[in-house]
Amino acid sequence: MMKKKLKSQDLKSLASDWGIDYQTFIIKMKLIDTIKEHCEKHHISQRKLAGLVEGLSQDRISKIFSGQVGHMTIDKLIQILSVLDYQIIIQAKAA
Repeated sequence: MMKKKLKSQDLKSLASDWGIDYQTFIIKMKLIDTIKEHCEKHHISQRKLAGLVEGLSQDRISKIFSGQVGHMTIDKLIQILSVLDYQIIIQAKAA
């Protein structure tokens, strides 16, 4: 499966079209990519992943896996990664 790399300007436009702050959009996409890669590597289905996280449906997993980042909060993405034994490190720096 080949991923198409989007340019920064394309991502800014996409985030704007969806009414999402660009930085929030990038953070969500990175977290989602990590979740997807982990599930692929460990053969975890969307249904199984949903069963691991309280209050998470397979439908919501399907939506985020298809790139619909507005369907999941950063908090919930971090909760999913915690269940998958990931530690999240957040670093802020001046622009």
